[in-house]
Amino acid sequence: MTFNINWDKEGVYVIFRGNVTAQDLIDANNYVLSNANFESINYQIFDFLHIDDFKITSHDITLVATMDKSQTESKEKMKIAILTVNNHVKEITSEYDQFMIGSDWKTKIFETAEAAKEWVNAE
Repeated sequence: MTFNINWDKEGVYVIFRGNVTAQDLIDANNYVLSNANFESINYQIFDFLHIDDFKITSHDITLVATMDKSQTESKEKMKIAILTVNNHVKEITSEYDQFMIGSDWKTKIFETAEAAKEWVNAE
């Protein structure tokens, strides 16, 4: 496993490390979406600051976005903070954003955990 998941009262923090594959991202996303705590959270932070490689394609991110978009009817609002300095992660995140247009799930990229936490906790 290349990720750890930490839950708190308001959200979830997923930390990735090493070589991140599509299956890793799908597994982490499935775990978050299927967890009983998901209904009570307001944010998700996906931390890619400590990765060696991000092997996610446009097709892969479409699968993840499809999973998330299916949740938007029951979970209308969600903030998703992406922590990264990696240009490929930023590119793929913009593709995710395009897929999520029309929903109230908002994604924003940050380079520090402090900035991400400030944004997800702001009204």
